[in-house]
Amino acid sequence: MNISQMLAANAASYPEEVALVEIVPGKNFRKEISWLEFDNRVNRFANALLQRGIDRGDRVLLMMRNSIDWLVTYFGIIRSGAWAVPLNFRFTSSDIKYCADIAEARLMILEREFLERVEAIRDGLATIEE
Repeated sequence: MNISQMLAANAASYPEEVALVEIVPGKNFRKEISWLEFDNRVNRFANALLQRGIDRGDRVLLMMRNSIDWLVTYFGIIRSGAWAVPLNFRFTSSDIKYCADIAEARLMILEREFLERVEAIRDGLATIEE
């Protein structure tokens, strides 16, 4: 059983139980999602990747802060059959380019706050299609 199958099994066994809790200290923010909701969101994200033409074995860079959305994105990449390549949110533009080149990544998923770093190297990202 792989990690994606484990998630699906938990969704089937404990659909209404809390799977993930996200808390932002100092901002009075707390978010919870159930195993079923987590699994459904992962399925939607994986299907969106497949509809965009991501194939089994494609590498997808992921640059986001730790959150429930990060987990949905990570598991969605895996469920699509692609390889998730998580990047540290502290990486500089040159770090990002190095990782993109080594991974021969086809797609990059990032939060808006990291866009400036990626735009600085966009023309040099030969394998990134979107």
